[in-house]
Amino acid sequence: MQTIIAQSGNDAHANPDQAARRRADRLAKATPEQIEKALAYLSMIDPEAFEIAFTAVCTPEDDAREEEEEPIPVCRRCGGMVAIFPDRGLRWRHFHGTAATSGAQEIYDPGHTAQVTWILADEGPGEL
Repeated sequence: MQTIIAQSGNDAHANPDQAARRRADRLAKATPEQIEKALAYLSMIDPEAFEIAFTAVCTPEDDAREEEEEPIPVCRRCGGMVAIFPDRGLRWRHFHGTAATSGAQEIYDPGHTAQVTWILADEGPGEL
């Protein structure tokens, strides 16, 4: 049986090494804040790819430390708690309440956009 397409087409990725090099160059030029935002976005749209990437670069010691100390996203400017609420869009928003229970948060506008940074539970916003 013959295929429907009579002529062979171009490869989807003519030079995969060149595409990988472009991504590596782009990553090298990114600021820590841009990388943090990109990873946060990746963790939402493709959690499996996020886990694969972190598994590739994390050591067992990192994983043990992660279980002991889980970082919390806060606003660098005011120290308020921030999160992404997918039903409200993919922006970081300030909120009051507990981060552990879904639906128990009150989103508020402090008058500035969230400038996200991560702290450990035992650190205070004053240490930003």
